Amino acid sequence: MSEQNNIPAYDGAPRSIAILKAAAKELQPYVSLSAQAEQIEAWSLERARNSQAVRAVSLDRRKWHRFVTRDATYKSNEPDLPVLAWRWFFETHRHAIEPLWHTMPDHQQEVPNAVVPAMHSFLSPSAKSIDLNALHLLRGEYAVYRPSFINPDDIMVMSMTCGVEDDPSRFIIEMAFDDDEGEPVHEYVDGFAIPYQACILFQGRLRETGTPFIFIMSSLPLDPKSGGYSRGDGTLLAGASGTLSSAYPITMRRARKSVTCQTYAPEEFKTEFRAHREITQFLGRGNVGWR
Repeated sequence: MSEQNNIPAYDGAPRSIAILKAAAKELQPYVSLSAQAEQIEAWSLERARNSQAVRAVSLDRRKWHRFVTRDATYKSNEPDLPVLAWRWFFETHRHAIEPLWHTMPDHQQEVPNAVVPAMHSFLSPSAKSIDLNALHLLRGEYAVYRPSFINPDDIMVMSMTCGVEDDPSRFIIEMAFDDDEGEPVHEYVDGFAIPYQACILFQGRLRETGTPFIFIMSSLPLDPKSGGYSRGDGTLLAGASGTLSSAYPITMRRARKSVTCQTYAPEEFKTEFRAHREITQFLGRGNVGWR
């Protein structure tokens, strides 16, 4: 290993790219991605003025955000960017990158199931590997909102866990509601999340009946506090045996406290949830359903 000024040489290998992306996320709670971009650009300009060996890089927050948040196969159309960012981290924020350099394995672990690799090959045949970074950003607890299938005017609040044990692609949804006869029902959805393009496909089924429970989430902004996805908006497709399939708008928010699974009338929901206006506006897109 060659080193200059105690800085490990950047070799452009997948492991080095993964280390750089992980270091940016490690630093993000203290220095936002936008601020990182500004500081890297200013640092490179200063170094370029003082050294012929360094070329300044023009870097805005969108370029850096794309580099950091996309999977390890995405590099950049600016070959100097990762090299300069590597040196910037080791010179100015060594604490964020050096532990990763010492501990990150040469190969990231793939998901330990057969479903996600098969679906990934079908949905993204040109992608070399599963977007493990997207699954890492997805991991955590969420409150999920959708219209009730009993009374579409009501709003069902479900809890979702993304990333179960050692499988970052597994998710579990819990829901509670009263059926057509007013009897309380508790149901669970088990499934797998498959990142593709800028979206995530959630391929699930009801634990009790095996009924497909499938939804796609897009519009996945990052949470500045957790560094993961803060929310997602999409469409749910459900098809119970003996009925025509139905489609509903569905939206999720990262949960900062435990989620109570419950169905709310519109006025109750307005009273209980601070973000009721934004959520109900999205859910108002309409349903496709038959009763």
